[in-house]
Amino acid sequence: MPTPSDVDIWPLLGVRILVSDIELSPIDDRTALDLGRLAAGGIHGNFLPFNTPWTRGTEVDVARNVYRYHSRLRQEMSPERWSLEFAAKLDHTLIGVQSLSAENFGTTKSAESASWLGQSWQGKGIGTLNRIAILTLAFDGLGADEVTTSAWADNVASNAVTRKLGYEPNGEERLDREGRVTVQKRFRMSRAMWDARGPELRPHTEIEGVDALKEWLQIS
Repeated sequence: MPTPSDVDIWPLLGVRILVSDIELSPIDDRTALDLGRLAAGGIHGNFLPFNTPWTRGTEVDVARNVYRYHSRLRQEMSPERWSLEFAAKLDHTLIGVQSLSAENFGTTKSAESASWLGQSWQGKGIGTLNRIAILTLAFDGLGADEVTTSAWADNVASNAVTRKLGYEPNGEERLDREGRVTVQKRFRMSRAMWDARGPELRPHTEIEGVDALKEWLQIS
């Protein structure tokens, strides 16, 4: 019997998503360390775009938070609950993270996307391409029926990408954000909405390694 390959052991390592000059690839330990350094260099100013303040603290604190987070997600991965975390690269340069997570996906066919970009890469249209890439994986690769996302009401950039891609509002709630009540808006993209998107939202996209991933996560 041949020695198992890295992809045999961890099928997510075989997944690649290519959209224009953007590549999404799985996050290993080396990449998690590099992403920690990227995040430590800055993602936002005083405004906190995340539900938890993992970007607060020293540069080492932030980098460690990133590394711990991705290590924990790998430990918790199962067909019943998974988070597919991808490093986003532009022309081979590491620029951020794009993720797709779900619970009981085999039954619900529903997943949630999330992302962040290094501060110097924001405002360049990259967030839209990253989102198109992960939605392509969800709908065309994994057979999702819907993908949801959420953002604070004052996260202008994230909400602009969501509107551009044609999501529909899916409710909102008042939550605590660092001791202050803040509205978080939720959005939903259905398969029908995804299939109806315009030609300007259909860049050439390639996906690799999805069959092995689906078998591992028991997605039919």
